[in-house]
Amino acid sequence: MNANVSLRDFATPTWILIAVGLVAGGAVGLYEMFFGHLFATNSALVWTLPLVTYIFLALMSTGISLVLAYGLIMKDEAITRHTRPLLIMAIGILLGGFTALATELGSLLNMVWILLSPNPSSPIWWMGTLYSIELVLLFVKLVMDLRGRHGVFDLPLAWGTLVIAAAAAITIGAVFGTVIGRPDFHGAFLSVVTLVSALVSGAAAIVLLRPQSTLTEAAGRIFRQAALVFAALILTRVAYEAHSTVEGMLGWANIFMLVPFLVAAMLLSLAPRLLALVGILGVFWVQYSFIITGQLVSLGQMAHWYGAVQTYQPNIPEALILVLGIAVAAALIKLGEQFLIARRPAA
Repeated sequence: MNANVSLRDFATPTWILIAVGLVAGGAVGLYEMFFGHLFATNSALVWTLPLVTYIFLALMSTGISLVLAYGLIMKDEAITRHTRPLLIMAIGILLGGFTALATELGSLLNMVWILLSPNPSSPIWWMGTLYSIELVLLFVKLVMDLRGRHGVFDLPLAWGTLVIAAAAAITIGAVFGTVIGRPDFHGAFLSVVTLVSALVSGAAAIVLLRPQSTLTEAAGRIFRQAALVFAALILTRVAYEAHSTVEGMLGWANIFMLVPFLVAAMLLSLAPRLLALVGILGVFWVQYSFIITGQLVSLGQMAHWYGAVQTYQPNIPEALILVLGIAVAAALIKLGEQFLIARRPAA
Protein backbone atom coordinates (compact mmCIF):
# COMPACT_ATOMS: atom_id res chain seq x y z
CA MET A 1 0.00 0.00 0.00
CA ASN A 2 1.17 3.54 -0.65
CA ALA A 3 2.22 4.81 2.76
CA ASN A 4 2.01 8.44 1.59
CA VAL A 5 -1.79 8.34 1.35
CA SER A 6 -3.53 10.23 4.18
CA LEU A 7 -7.03 11.39 5.04
CA ARG A 8 -6.22 14.74 3.46
CA ASP A 9 -6.08 13.03 0.08
CA PHE A 10 -9.82 12.35 0.42
CA ALA A 11 -10.70 15.96 1.34
CA THR A 12 -10.60 17.14 -2.26
CA PRO A 13 -13.34 18.49 -4.55
CA THR A 14 -13.21 15.29 -6.60
CA TRP A 15 -13.76 13.06 -3.58
CA ILE A 16 -16.52 15.34 -2.28
CA LEU A 17 -18.37 15.04 -5.60
CA ILE A 18 -17.87 11.28 -5.59
CA ALA A 19 -19.19 11.05 -2.02
CA VAL A 20 -22.29 13.07 -2.90
CA GLY A 21 -22.93 10.82 -5.90
CA LEU A 22 -22.48 7.66 -3.83
CA VAL A 23 -24.82 8.84 -1.08
CA ALA A 24 -27.56 10.24 -3.32
CA GLY A 25 -27.46 7.44 -5.88
CA GLY A 26 -26.94 4.76 -3.24
CA ALA A 27 -30.02 5.90 -1.33
CA VAL A 28 -32.14 5.60 -4.48
CA GLY A 29 -30.66 2.18 -5.29
CA LEU A 30 -31.30 0.82 -1.81
CA TYR A 31 -34.86 2.15 -1.81
CA GLU A 32 -35.53 0.56 -5.21
CA MET A 33 -34.14 -2.78 -4.03
CA PHE A 34 -35.78 -3.03 -0.62
CA PHE A 35 -38.75 -0.68 -0.33
CA GLY A 36 -40.53 0.26 -3.53
CA HIS A 37 -40.53 1.14 -7.22
CA LEU A 38 -39.13 4.52 -8.26
CA PHE A 39 -38.16 4.13 -11.93
CA ALA A 40 -40.16 5.43 -14.90
CA THR A 41 -40.87 1.99 -16.34
CA ASN A 42 -44.18 0.42 -17.28
CA SER A 43 -45.47 -2.89 -18.58
CA ALA A 44 -44.43 -1.97 -22.13
CA LEU A 45 -41.23 0.03 -21.62
CA VAL A 46 -38.97 -1.90 -19.26
CA TRP A 47 -35.41 -0.84 -20.26
CA THR A 48 -34.81 2.72 -19.15
CA LEU A 49 -31.93 4.92 -17.96
CA PRO A 50 -30.53 2.49 -15.32
CA LEU A 51 -30.04 -0.16 -18.02
CA VAL A 52 -28.61 2.44 -20.40
CA THR A 53 -26.13 3.30 -17.63
CA TYR A 54 -25.06 -0.33 -17.35
CA ILE A 55 -24.67 -0.71 -21.12
CA PHE A 56 -22.75 2.57 -21.36
CA LEU A 57 -20.28 1.73 -18.58
CA ALA A 58 -19.89 -1.95 -19.49
CA LEU A 59 -19.04 -1.09 -23.09
CA MET A 60 -16.62 1.64 -21.99
CA SER A 61 -14.85 -0.92 -19.78
CA THR A 62 -14.81 -3.31 -22.73
CA GLY A 63 -13.14 -0.69 -24.89
CA ILE A 64 -10.40 -0.14 -22.31
CA SER A 65 -9.89 -3.92 -22.06
CA LEU A 66 -9.62 -4.18 -25.84
CA VAL A 67 -7.04 -1.38 -26.03
CA LEU A 68 -4.99 -2.97 -23.24
CA ALA A 69 -5.20 -6.47 -24.73
CA TYR A 70 -4.16 -5.11 -28.12
CA GLY A 71 -1.19 -3.35 -26.54
CA LEU A 72 -0.09 -6.49 -24.69
CA ILE A 73 -0.42 -8.70 -27.77
CA MET A 74 1.38 -6.24 -30.04
CA LYS A 75 3.92 -5.37 -27.31
CA ASP A 76 3.15 -1.68 -27.73
CA GLU A 77 5.20 -0.10 -24.94
CA ALA A 78 3.13 3.10 -25.02
CA ILE A 79 0.21 0.99 -23.75
CA THR A 80 1.90 -1.81 -21.79
CA ARG A 81 3.80 0.57 -19.48
CA HIS A 82 0.37 1.71 -18.23
CA THR A 83 -1.03 -1.79 -17.73
CA ARG A 84 -1.94 -1.35 -14.06
CA PRO A 85 -3.81 1.97 -14.43
CA LEU A 86 -5.74 0.58 -17.42
CA LEU A 87 -6.69 -2.54 -15.47
CA ILE A 88 -7.92 -0.42 -12.58
CA MET A 89 -9.94 1.73 -14.98
CA ALA A 90 -11.51 -1.26 -16.73
CA ILE A 91 -12.40 -2.99 -13.44
CA GLY A 92 -13.72 0.16 -11.76
CA ILE A 93 -15.91 1.17 -14.69
CA LEU A 94 -17.30 -2.35 -15.14
CA LEU A 95 -18.17 -2.56 -11.43
CA GLY A 96 -19.89 0.82 -11.76
CA GLY A 97 -21.95 -0.67 -14.57
CA PHE A 98 -22.80 -3.74 -12.49
CA THR A 99 -23.95 -1.43 -9.69
CA ALA A 100 -26.43 0.25 -12.05
CA LEU A 101 -27.55 -3.17 -13.32
CA ALA A 102 -28.21 -4.37 -9.77
CA THR A 103 -30.64 -1.51 -9.21
CA GLU A 104 -32.29 -2.13 -12.59
CA LEU A 105 -32.83 -5.80 -11.73
CA GLY A 106 -34.29 -4.84 -8.38
CA SER A 107 -31.99 -7.01 -6.27
CA LEU A 108 -28.43 -8.28 -6.00
CA LEU A 109 -29.89 -11.77 -5.68
CA ASN A 110 -31.42 -11.40 -9.16
CA MET A 111 -27.94 -10.81 -10.59
CA VAL A 112 -26.61 -13.92 -8.89
CA TRP A 113 -29.65 -15.94 -9.95
CA ILE A 114 -29.09 -15.07 -13.62
CA LEU A 115 -25.61 -16.62 -13.43
CA LEU A 116 -26.78 -19.64 -11.43
CA SER A 117 -29.66 -20.47 -13.76
CA PRO A 118 -27.93 -21.14 -17.10
CA ASN A 119 -29.90 -20.52 -20.27
CA PRO A 120 -27.51 -20.79 -23.24
CA SER A 121 -30.27 -19.81 -25.65
CA SER A 122 -30.60 -16.40 -23.99
CA PRO A 123 -28.34 -13.52 -25.10
CA ILE A 124 -29.01 -11.84 -21.74
CA TRP A 125 -27.53 -14.83 -19.89
CA TRP A 126 -24.52 -14.83 -22.20
CA MET A 127 -24.06 -11.10 -21.65
CA GLY A 128 -23.90 -11.51 -17.87
CA THR A 129 -21.70 -14.57 -18.12
CA LEU A 130 -19.20 -13.05 -20.54
CA TYR A 131 -18.87 -9.86 -18.50
CA SER A 132 -18.38 -11.91 -15.34
CA ILE A 133 -15.60 -13.85 -17.08
CA GLU A 134 -14.05 -10.61 -18.33
CA LEU A 135 -14.08 -9.22 -14.79
CA VAL A 136 -12.32 -12.34 -13.49
CA LEU A 137 -9.67 -12.11 -16.23
CA LEU A 138 -9.03 -8.46 -15.40
CA PHE A 139 -8.69 -9.24 -11.69
CA VAL A 140 -6.30 -12.10 -12.41
CA LYS A 141 -4.13 -9.85 -14.55
CA LEU A 142 -4.18 -7.13 -11.88
CA VAL A 143 -3.12 -9.55 -9.13
CA MET A 144 -0.32 -10.88 -11.34
CA ASP A 145 0.83 -7.33 -12.03
CA LEU A 146 0.77 -6.40 -8.33
CA ARG A 147 2.90 -9.44 -7.54
CA GLY A 148 5.29 -8.72 -10.39
CA ARG A 149 4.54 -12.01 -12.11
CA HIS A 150 4.93 -11.68 -15.87
CA GLY A 151 5.80 -14.44 -18.25
CA VAL A 152 4.23 -17.40 -19.96
CA PHE A 153 0.62 -16.57 -19.00
CA ASP A 154 0.66 -12.95 -20.17
CA LEU A 155 -0.03 -13.60 -23.85
CA PRO A 156 -2.80 -16.23 -23.38
CA LEU A 157 -4.43 -13.96 -20.78
CA ALA A 158 -4.30 -11.01 -23.20
CA TRP A 159 -5.81 -13.08 -26.00
CA GLY A 160 -8.49 -14.42 -23.66
CA THR A 161 -9.39 -10.91 -22.55
CA LEU A 162 -9.51 -9.69 -26.16
CA VAL A 163 -11.84 -12.50 -27.28
CA ILE A 164 -14.12 -12.38 -24.23
CA ALA A 165 -14.37 -8.58 -24.23
CA ALA A 166 -15.21 -8.46 -27.95
CA ALA A 167 -17.75 -11.27 -27.55
CA ALA A 168 -19.36 -9.48 -24.59
CA ALA A 169 -19.75 -6.24 -26.59
CA ILE A 170 -21.22 -8.11 -29.55
CA THR A 171 -23.60 -10.00 -27.25
CA ILE A 172 -24.97 -6.76 -25.82
CA GLY A 173 -26.04 -5.86 -29.36
CA ALA A 174 -27.56 -9.33 -29.76
CA VAL A 175 -29.66 -8.81 -26.62
CA PHE A 176 -31.53 -6.12 -28.53
CA GLY A 177 -31.13 -7.46 -32.07
CA THR A 178 -32.85 -10.76 -31.28
CA VAL A 179 -35.97 -9.17 -29.76
CA ILE A 180 -38.95 -10.20 -31.87
CA GLY A 181 -41.33 -7.49 -33.03
CA ARG A 182 -39.01 -4.52 -32.47
CA PRO A 183 -38.00 -3.16 -35.93
CA ASP A 184 -35.64 -0.56 -34.48
CA PHE A 185 -33.71 -3.33 -32.71
CA HIS A 186 -33.91 -6.22 -35.13
CA GLY A 187 -30.83 -7.61 -36.86
CA ALA A 188 -27.08 -7.82 -36.42
CA PHE A 189 -26.44 -4.11 -36.92
CA LEU A 190 -26.62 -3.28 -33.22
CA SER A 191 -23.90 -5.82 -32.45
CA VAL A 192 -21.59 -3.86 -34.75
CA VAL A 193 -22.71 -0.61 -33.12
CA THR A 194 -22.03 -1.87 -29.59
CA LEU A 195 -18.59 -3.24 -30.49
CA VAL A 196 -17.43 -0.06 -32.23
CA SER A 197 -18.97 2.18 -29.57
CA ALA A 198 -17.00 0.23 -26.95
CA LEU A 199 -13.76 1.08 -28.74
CA VAL A 200 -14.75 4.73 -29.11
CA SER A 201 -15.77 5.27 -25.48
CA GLY A 202 -12.98 3.09 -24.06
CA ALA A 203 -10.21 4.84 -25.99
CA ALA A 204 -11.77 8.22 -25.21
CA ALA A 205 -11.88 7.37 -21.49
CA ILE A 206 -8.14 6.60 -21.59
CA VAL A 207 -7.41 9.95 -23.22
CA LEU A 208 -9.62 11.71 -20.67
CA LEU A 209 -8.37 9.98 -17.51
CA ARG A 210 -4.74 9.13 -18.35
CA PRO A 211 -3.37 12.24 -20.09
CA GLN A 212 0.26 11.01 -20.26
CA SER A 213 1.76 11.85 -23.63
CA THR A 214 2.70 8.37 -24.89
CA LEU A 215 -0.52 6.70 -23.79
CA THR A 216 -2.65 9.60 -24.99
CA GLU A 217 -1.07 9.35 -28.43
CA ALA A 218 -1.71 5.60 -28.71
CA ALA A 219 -5.24 5.75 -27.32
CA GLY A 220 -5.98 8.90 -29.32
CA ARG A 221 -5.05 7.14 -32.55
CA ILE A 222 -7.45 4.30 -31.76
CA PHE A 223 -10.13 6.78 -30.70
CA ARG A 224 -9.91 8.79 -33.94
CA GLN A 225 -10.08 5.70 -36.14
CA ALA A 226 -12.96 4.15 -34.19
CA ALA A 227 -14.83 7.47 -34.13
CA LEU A 228 -14.67 7.72 -37.92
CA VAL A 229 -15.91 4.15 -38.29
CA PHE A 230 -18.71 4.89 -35.82
CA ALA A 231 -19.69 8.00 -37.78
CA ALA A 232 -19.85 5.89 -40.94
CA LEU A 233 -22.11 3.36 -39.17
CA ILE A 234 -24.45 6.10 -38.01
CA LEU A 235 -24.56 7.65 -41.48
CA THR A 236 -25.43 4.22 -42.92
CA ARG A 237 -28.21 3.85 -40.38
CA VAL A 238 -29.58 7.32 -41.12
CA ALA A 239 -29.73 6.47 -44.83
CA TYR A 240 -31.39 3.11 -44.11
CA GLU A 241 -34.05 4.62 -41.86
CA ALA A 242 -34.78 7.39 -44.37
CA HIS A 243 -35.70 4.81 -47.03
CA SER A 244 -37.11 2.04 -44.82
CA THR A 245 -40.74 0.98 -45.23
CA VAL A 246 -40.70 -1.41 -42.27
CA GLU A 247 -43.93 -1.00 -40.32
CA GLY A 248 -43.43 0.19 -36.75
CA MET A 249 -39.92 1.55 -37.23
CA LEU A 250 -39.45 4.97 -35.65
CA GLY A 251 -35.74 5.38 -36.38
CA TRP A 252 -33.18 6.07 -33.67
CA ALA A 253 -30.35 7.54 -35.76
CA ASN A 254 -29.96 11.27 -36.23
CA ILE A 255 -27.69 13.05 -38.70
CA PHE A 256 -26.52 15.33 -35.88
CA MET A 257 -25.07 12.29 -34.12
CA LEU A 258 -22.21 12.47 -36.63
CA VAL A 259 -21.01 15.80 -35.25
CA PRO A 260 -19.31 14.77 -31.97
CA PHE A 261 -17.38 11.95 -33.62
CA LEU A 262 -16.27 13.87 -36.69
CA VAL A 263 -15.25 16.91 -34.63
CA ALA A 264 -13.41 14.78 -32.06
CA ALA A 265 -11.63 12.73 -34.73
CA MET A 266 -10.47 15.76 -36.72
CA LEU A 267 -9.57 18.14 -33.89
CA LEU A 268 -8.48 15.80 -31.09
CA SER A 269 -4.92 17.11 -30.97
CA LEU A 270 -6.16 20.64 -30.16
CA ALA A 271 -7.96 19.70 -26.93
CA PRO A 272 -7.57 15.94 -26.28
CA ARG A 273 -9.40 15.66 -22.95
CA LEU A 274 -12.28 17.96 -23.89
CA LEU A 275 -12.89 16.25 -27.24
CA ALA A 276 -12.54 12.81 -25.64
CA LEU A 277 -15.38 13.83 -23.31
CA VAL A 278 -17.37 14.99 -26.33
CA GLY A 279 -16.87 11.55 -27.89
CA ILE A 280 -18.00 9.81 -24.69
CA LEU A 281 -21.15 11.94 -24.52
CA GLY A 282 -21.81 11.18 -28.19
CA VAL A 283 -21.61 7.46 -27.51
CA PHE A 284 -24.04 7.82 -24.60
CA TRP A 285 -26.43 9.72 -26.89
CA VAL A 286 -26.37 6.93 -29.48
CA GLN A 287 -26.81 4.14 -26.93
CA TYR A 288 -29.61 5.94 -25.11
CA SER A 289 -31.36 6.66 -28.40
CA PHE A 290 -31.46 3.11 -29.77
CA ILE A 291 -32.34 1.48 -26.42
CA ILE A 292 -35.25 3.82 -25.71
CA THR A 293 -36.54 4.34 -29.26
CA GLY A 294 -36.73 0.60 -29.87
CA GLN A 295 -39.32 0.23 -27.11
CA LEU A 296 -41.60 3.18 -27.82
CA VAL A 297 -44.01 1.36 -30.15
CA SER A 298 -46.51 -0.58 -28.02
CA LEU A 299 -46.88 -4.27 -28.86
CA GLY A 300 -50.10 -4.98 -27.01
CA GLN A 301 -53.16 -3.62 -25.24
CA MET A 302 -51.35 -2.64 -22.07
CA ALA A 303 -50.90 0.97 -21.02
CA HIS A 304 -51.37 1.95 -24.67
CA TRP A 305 -53.09 0.40 -27.66
CA TYR A 306 -51.12 -1.76 -30.07
CA GLY A 307 -49.06 0.39 -32.42
CA ALA A 308 -49.31 3.54 -30.35
CA VAL A 309 -46.11 5.45 -29.73
CA GLN A 310 -45.18 6.07 -26.12
CA THR A 311 -43.05 8.84 -24.68
CA TYR A 312 -40.33 8.49 -22.09
CA GLN A 313 -38.59 10.97 -19.83
CA PRO A 314 -36.06 9.82 -17.22
CA ASN A 315 -37.09 10.79 -13.71
CA ILE A 316 -34.82 12.02 -10.92
CA PRO A 317 -34.28 8.58 -9.32
CA GLU A 318 -33.17 7.16 -12.67
CA ALA A 319 -30.80 10.08 -13.20
CA LEU A 320 -29.33 9.41 -9.75
CA ILE A 321 -28.62 5.80 -10.76
CA LEU A 322 -26.55 7.18 -13.66
CA VAL A 323 -24.76 9.35 -11.10
CA LEU A 324 -24.30 6.29 -8.83
CA GLY A 325 -22.74 4.16 -11.57
CA ILE A 326 -20.30 6.91 -12.51
CA ALA A 327 -19.53 7.66 -8.85
CA VAL A 328 -18.77 4.00 -8.07
CA ALA A 329 -16.47 3.80 -11.10
CA ALA A 330 -14.74 7.06 -10.17
CA ALA A 331 -14.30 6.00 -6.53
CA LEU A 332 -12.75 2.67 -7.46
CA ILE A 333 -10.41 4.29 -9.99
CA LYS A 334 -9.31 6.94 -7.47
CA LEU A 335 -8.77 4.31 -4.77
CA GLY A 336 -6.75 2.23 -7.20
CA GLU A 337 -4.62 5.22 -8.12
CA GLN A 338 -4.01 6.13 -4.49
CA PHE A 339 -3.33 2.66 -3.09
CA LEU A 340 -2.12 0.51 -6.01
CA ILE A 341 -0.44 2.62 -8.68
CA ALA A 342 2.57 3.50 -6.54
CA ARG A 343 2.79 0.07 -4.97
CA ARG A 344 5.95 -1.91 -5.69
CA PRO A 345 5.60 -5.47 -7.01
CA ALA A 346 6.09 -8.14 -4.35
CA ALA A 347 9.51 -9.75 -4.36
